[in-house]
Amino acid sequence: MRLILLIGSIVLISLSGLYAQETIYLANGNRLPGRLTGVEGERVRVTAVRNGKSSTFSSRRENLLVTVAADGRFLIVSDLDQDPVKAQQEIDAFNKDEASRRTYDLLLKASPASVIQAQIQYESDEVVNYKASTGGAASINKRELAAIFYRDGRHKLLMPPAAVVTAVNSVRGELKRLFTPPATKSVTVANVTKPTAAKPAKGGVKQVVKLPATKSSEAVVKTEVSKPKLEPSLPKPQAVETTTDVKPTLTEAQYQQYRSDALNRVDQFVACLNIITNKELDDTQRDKAIDQALGWFMPDATVEVSSIKRPGVRKLKIGDYLRKLKLLPYASTAIEWTEVQYVSELTQAADGNYYGLIKGQQTFTGYSENGQDVMYSDVTEKSIKVKLESYRKSDESEVTGKEVKWRVLLGNIGLVDK
Repeated sequence: MRLILLIGSIVLISLSGLYAQETIYLANGNRLPGRLTGVEGERVRVTAVRNGKSSTFSSRRENLLVTVAADGRFLIVSDLDQDPVKAQQEIDAFNKDEASRRTYDLLLKASPASVIQAQIQYESDEVVNYKASTGGAASINKRELAAIFYRDGRHKLLMPPAAVVTAVNSVRGELKRLFTPPATKSVTVANVTKPTAAKPAKGGVKQVVKLPATKSSEAVVKTEVSKPKLEPSLPKPQAVETTTDVKPTLTEAQYQQYRSDALNRVDQFVACLNIITNKELDDTQRDKAIDQALGWFMPDATVEVSSIKRPGVRKLKIGDYLRKLKLLPYASTAIEWTEVQYVSELTQAADGNYYGLIKGQQTFTGYSENGQDVMYSDVTEKSIKVKLESYRKSDESEVTGKEVKWRVLLGNIGLVDK
């Protein structure tokens, strides 16, 4: 039940906050006015509103906790189907549907856990006066409540999320019943039914194009900060010989897959940065991370860097940049890229390769020995060039012959002027 999972997910919502607009809660504690609009492989697409302007970017699923509709319905990002086609259908259904308005509020008591169906008449910082479902007047101290779910879709947490989760789990069935009034739609706040994938129509016309299950046509080594398991960089395949004027092109399905792969490659690069700066790891592991990251870049790629302590912009070769990161004086660091999106979509150039430009917001934080005091922090907008380079892979089968493959490479990283 999505409502139940919601309570455990929103660990960073203000205990006194009241929200009744399209809102997305991020894992880093930020809250964005906006909504989920699509799926790109393992990532989700977000349309957010800032300073009155709408912008679209994509993010890894784990960076987002929950999206809340203006009518109070919730969709937990981690609940989305792993199949991109089905996940897209779930997001479309969530954005399209509307909840039937309840005529009552729900007061969630903490101990003993119970749900009160009420019509709130008055609310202060200490108490809630309400009309009970039996028709009588009543009052309750807010210290007894874990949460309030208002009839207009707003919500308020009054206890730490762990206590709210305990209360919700104790009255799961009752909450589900009360969040699903009679004669409402089947998709409600309490129970969002996952739609099934559309079947191809007869006559050969496909309704849905399902992306390939593989992440990429080349082997991709995933890198996790908490448990780094690095593998040697793959040998660079032989470049395509220019023996014909006919340039290989991507099918629509391939284009969408490689478009997503390029975004994932940026994520992998950021994960490598956090390994390189992690002083709890030995030098061998950190050096392997440097070597692996270098294998993802075009030759002579550069990085523009700036610092609050040192005015101006410097340009470093990617190898020098990574080695300098390893030597930073902070006891620990955290590097994060958010709001990762395409500035220029992948477009085929005269050389037959595809080029695009991705940007994101980089947050860098350096900590002292106790791991809590911040010694340095900055936020910069950065862009990174991406390239899909074609090559031919020889197959042992004489029938197959040489097949055109593509690999994702990263290029220059620049600072974006605000």
